[in-house]
Amino acid sequence: MKKILYVNIILIIFLLISCTHNSVSVREKPIIIEKIKVYHLISMHPDMNITISIDKDKIYGKSAINDYWANCKIDGDLISIYMIKTTRRTDSVEKRRVEGDYISILQTAYSYKIEDNKLFIYTRFIDEPLIYEELKY
Repeated sequence: MKKILYVNIILIIFLLISCTHNSVSVREKPIIIEKIKVYHLISMHPDMNITISIDKDKIYGKSAINDYWANCKIDGDLISIYMIKTTRRTDSVEKRRVEGDYISILQTAYSYKIEDNKLFIYTRFIDEPLIYEELKY
């Protein structure tokens, strides 16, 4: 009888310990998550819905067919984009041409600026900057 009593007591203690909640500390300063801006290319092929986002040391977006991304180095208004990678979807000859042109141009970026809701990326491939407009969600 004592054995059963001890086993029951041990089981009750185990149950109480396993059901207790750990205390959770509350941060005094809230974590602020900065929303990454998405820009739509308006200076060439605006109907293709080409986008770009710049997040610290990365760029990414959607080109005419595929998603793309690359590491980059930003120093003030200077930008160096490393090898741009894309997903491997395919589409019409026209969309493939537009996408190839866009990626080739973007790869040569050397400078950028943001004014109001517009992003300007200057490249070595073309004289005029790539101009994007911020998308509002």
